[in-house]
Amino acid sequence: MFYTKIKRIQQRIAVADKNALDQRRDFIDLLQSTKLPNNSQAISVSVGDGIWDYWVAQHKPEVKKIIATDIVDCPVDKRDIKLLRGRLDWQFKKVKPEQKLPFPTATFDLAFHCDVIEHVRKPYLFLDEQYRVLKKGGYLLLNTPNLLRPVNLIKLLMGKLFFPINLGESDKLADCTHIQEFTIWGLTNMLEEVGFKIVSQKFSFFGIYPFNIRLSKESNTLTKQCLSHSLTILARK
Repeated sequence: MFYTKIKRIQQRIAVADKNALDQRRDFIDLLQSTKLPNNSQAISVSVGDGIWDYWVAQHKPEVKKIIATDIVDCPVDKRDIKLLRGRLDWQFKKVKPEQKLPFPTATFDLAFHCDVIEHVRKPYLFLDEQYRVLKKGGYLLLNTPNLLRPVNLIKLLMGKLFFPINLGESDKLADCTHIQEFTIWGLTNMLEEVGFKIVSQKFSFFGIYPFNIRLSKESNTLTKQCLSHSLTILARK
């Protein structure tokens, strides 16, 4: 178990780690593919340090307002709040875990979250509430670790893959526990059961360390789906 300190947005932007850049690229690519109306309003689900809010503000000028939510007091650094508010109308709302969202039906044009759903005890309710608060034609953009990534397959073969798993603690976000993880098939099936239509999917394979084994761009889709570390999905109401 480890302890992490919430980073500032500028620190996250400067990160040159390939894994982080791959995840960022997938998020931004799918974000830019959306067709949002002008003056769109977005909900940031479990805002964390605010980095994904920043990328929405940076790459989707149609979004004029973000309501950021989290189950803890606002974890975004005050200097980063100022940075975000210099780009759009940014507000924070603390919400109760595993409960309905405190917003009217059909409020938002976009909902987004990264590395969140694996921490949720009621993932169906979690997604169903996002579906409810989205307007017709609104988008959901999410990212999560792949259950079938190589390290998990090795743990499974060794009989050491168990959930929930506590990955550490944060100074503002408390414990970081993965309640469960998902395959692309399980997650897209749940999204479709809620009512979403899958628009696009991206798979990031970070490699097998310390051997630096990576998949080429020509690798078949099934291999990517099975071995990718990160799943990014764009769905629409």
